[in-house]
Amino acid sequence: MNHAPTKLNIESKLFCPRRSCIYHQSLDKNITKDGAYKTKNDGVVRQMFICGNGKHRFSETGYCDLFGKHGSFKEYEQMCKLSCYGLSVDAIADVLLKDTRTIATWQRGVSKKANVFHDVICLSITLTVLFIQMDELWSFLKNKNSQLWVFIGFEVDSRFWMNFELGNRTTHTATKLVTRINHYIGKLSRVNPLKVTTDKLAAYKNALQSVFTDIDYVYLQIVKKRVKMRLVTVKKCFVKGTEDDFKGKTQNTSYIERFNLTLRQRVSYLQRKTLGYCKKKANFTDALWFNLYEYNSRCHHKSLRLPLTVPDMSRFQKKWIHRTPAMAMGLTQEAFTWRFLFVTPIPVTH
Repeated sequence: MNHAPTKLNIESKLFCPRRSCIYHQSLDKNITKDGAYKTKNDGVVRQMFICGNGKHRFSETGYCDLFGKHGSFKEYEQMCKLSCYGLSVDAIADVLLKDTRTIATWQRGVSKKANVFHDVICLSITLTVLFIQMDELWSFLKNKNSQLWVFIGFEVDSRFWMNFELGNRTTHTATKLVTRINHYIGKLSRVNPLKVTTDKLAAYKNALQSVFTDIDYVYLQIVKKRVKMRLVTVKKCFVKGTEDDFKGKTQNTSYIERFNLTLRQRVSYLQRKTLGYCKKKANFTDALWFNLYEYNSRCHHKSLRLPLTVPDMSRFQKKWIHRTPAMAMGLTQEAFTWRFLFVTPIPVTH
């Protein structure tokens, strides 16, 4: 039995999410609907399924490892929104009146599902990527003597947050980021070369040379000089390609830097001059996966809206079609919800 949500532009099949089942995550087994139920603390109807081969039943919340975790869909969504802002487990537990171990369990399940969901939709459809900007943000881990860097890849035309990597400010971390981006964009023939802009960090140059061996790309570095924290000069270094390859408003890193500001405002771990830096790397990773799903799939961006071809002439007329980065990239037809992430069957073994 196929289960294809209308919001996604890929086919999604039912499978058994129970780890103890011998047919765990097998896509070719018989999975059928088997009634519905409600929990004591949630009036929303939840779908039950039966694994025809394993001879057992499971809930739709099992696809996000939330089955039997003592929460309602409203509480799950509130936890996700609070986690997007980098609130600690203790703070979220205090707001939702839950045990800290319960909140930690919810966070692990949802962040893992967001990671798998992002990988599957990006690998299922070859992304049309024309212009990439990459940059890194600094933070701390455990104490202020230990820096932690967040490397980010950003597609400019669709404002799509492609991926991130946490680690030291080295070529190794940059290579991991570029390698994942390379898996997403594939090796299709291009009319125009892929445009890439970064700052002057040499790690990006080394990573691009070692990973993008089969991709035609041009590369521009924006070198900024500051004196006493004030910007003095901005120089352009064309590492690969010429100025003619970067036409229009492409000779900059403005888009990724503006996105960095958005991320610093949302994630408390990235805010400057604060004691709220991350004490555990896994919590930092969870907060970033929550924000990636929120930014790409739920938030409408004003710069991505399209005018209606036939506008309504009424007084309160609708003039625009609002889009998320995932819609602009062609991965979905409308904005997602948190519940959609909870119950969509996405196999981990991709």
